Amino acid sequence: MNRTPFILPALLLLAFGLAAYAQQLGYTPALVSLVEAERAFSRASVERGVRESFLAFFADDGINFQPHPTNTREAFLKRPAPATHPPVTLYWEPVFADVSRAGDLGYTTGPYRLSDQSAERRPTQHGYYFSIWKRQQPGGAWKVAVDVGIQTPAPDAAERAIRFQAAPQPSPAKTTNANFDLERARATLLQTDRDFISAASTRGALKAFQTYLGTEARLHRNDIFPLTTRDAIREYLSRKRSLLSGEPMKADVAGSDDLGYTYGTYELRESGAQAVTTGTATAEKGYYVRVWRRDRSGNWKIALDTTHPLPQ
Repeated sequence: MNRTPFILPALLLLAFGLAAYAQQLGYTPALVSLVEAERAFSRASVERGVRESFLAFFADDGINFQPHPTNTREAFLKRPAPATHPPVTLYWEPVFADVSRAGDLGYTTGPYRLSDQSAERRPTQHGYYFSIWKRQQPGGAWKVAVDVGIQTPAPDAAERAIRFQAAPQPSPAKTTNANFDLERARATLLQTDRDFISAASTRGALKAFQTYLGTEARLHRNDIFPLTTRDAIREYLSRKRSLLSGEPMKADVAGSDDLGYTYGTYELRESGAQAVTTGTATAEKGYYVRVWRRDRSGNWKIALDTTHPLPQ
């Protein structure tokens, strides 16, 4: 598929190695390397195909949802490599990214386009990808740990003049200290995730998100464009009036204990008047992925929440 390049002045400069310009923008070296890894991944997808690019850029234990959590590399290796370049082209561009102070965990998101050049010529798909990246070792290569996306009803109108944005970058950088207990940090974040789910199942998703959303927050849902402000998220959830339950399956935390993620199962039920008319039938089941970042008080807050509904 031929894709019109996104207008990303900052990242185009980074592609030519102008690191000094990145520093002026307040981007840390870790953030720059993360975004460059994402863009290299996208180029490889176009040039070498989805299979080869995903095998190259996913961690050995990295997952995506097919529709259940699946080891991505293992799934591709079970299939024979295509004899010719696949007629389907997948291209994407990061427009938002964040990274931990330790520079060992981060995430990116942005619009993607999937086009079919086969004889069937299926309609082009548009959406937003979301990838969590993890360094395999201190100073090592970035690899994808979790990947999930949403479909949007049309191309993002902002694609023609889209700008890259980074989450506020904390300074100075912080490395893992000798006393850091990773397993305890993971357990703490898992409990926070459970507390959020408990609140959402009893008080409703709206009130739970109002309590747990960070200052900078994103909500990704199928068939709508990403919601990128607290007000937009609140307005969307106020129309849904849903009870959200579920169970976390995994958590991981950066060595600097400031950024982490969880994923697990969820079930969305209508509440209030909607429940009366539908008999409280389950509206949706699937998997969620959440990125958490500590706020200035040290509390875990949701930075990005996305869902992957199971086919009904």
